[in-house]
Amino acid sequence: MDIKHIEYLINIVDNGFNLTKSAALPHISQPALSKFINELERTEQTKIFTHSRNRITVLTHSGQDLIDRGRKVTQEFTDMMNSFHSAAVEKQGTVRIGIAPVIISTLFSNAIPKFIQENPKIKLQVVETGAYELQKMLMLQDLDLAVIVSPATYPSIKEDIVVKDSVSVWFNKTHRFHDFKGPIPFNQIAKEKIVSLDDSFMVTYQWKQRLRDLNIEPNFFFQSSSWDLILNMCQELNVVTLMATPIGHNFAGNNIEHRQVTPFFPWNISLCTLDTVRTSYLVDYTQQWFHNYFKQSVIN
Repeated sequence: MDIKHIEYLINIVDNGFNLTKSAALPHISQPALSKFINELERTEQTKIFTHSRNRITVLTHSGQDLIDRGRKVTQEFTDMMNSFHSAAVEKQGTVRIGIAPVIISTLFSNAIPKFIQENPKIKLQVVETGAYELQKMLMLQDLDLAVIVSPATYPSIKEDIVVKDSVSVWFNKTHRFHDFKGPIPFNQIAKEKIVSLDDSFMVTYQWKQRLRDLNIEPNFFFQSSSWDLILNMCQELNVVTLMATPIGHNFAGNNIEHRQVTPFFPWNISLCTLDTVRTSYLVDYTQQWFHNYFKQSVIN
């Protein structure tokens, strides 16, 4: 018995057991409907209808239970198909997503092409700027999603952490840190000439704040918005930087290394939405897609 058979039976009951009327809606003949009932009762070895003079007159107890449950099943099936068709229609349109520059080059270079490939009817409108600006744009509803280094600075921003990693100290292989065993303490980093990403980057704000909390005054040598320039300077000069550990996967230099710092410095990445705004199905779907993508990346 499948969903169509249940619909036939419900149609018969709703038409007062009149097979001629019942046959009109599903567009089958009355003899075919009679044959269907007989074969179904024989196959299931249970009477669904009470028969009198070759006519059906009423439901049996088993038949009544079948129809009651069948109505629930058909309603759930209808709801499921409506949801499926609605989702198919709604999975098209534009999603405005803001991503901090380091994050987009480090984590999204494969994720975005894969999303586009799997969702050709969804247009990603990508804004690439610093974390502070992204949060402002999200608050003003100029973005649907923002991808930033956690934590967000506005309480009304809801975070979904999709990547958990760390910040490392970077230096060339002739630097004194090369001979250190284990994580490099902040008080040692503060003694060095430091190059860093500029103040528009959340990670720069975070590690400067950490130094202040430790009453350490760093020696800033140079700042830039270009992460590859910063790493190249660490490779060629006797300087150090603090930068997200995964960035090294994108840097081609071979005379550079990195080490964890102490106290431990997390680099967690959040997919952000506004807690005070109800997002659309399309935005929810996009957020869930990227959530699942990064979750699967961790598993693999």
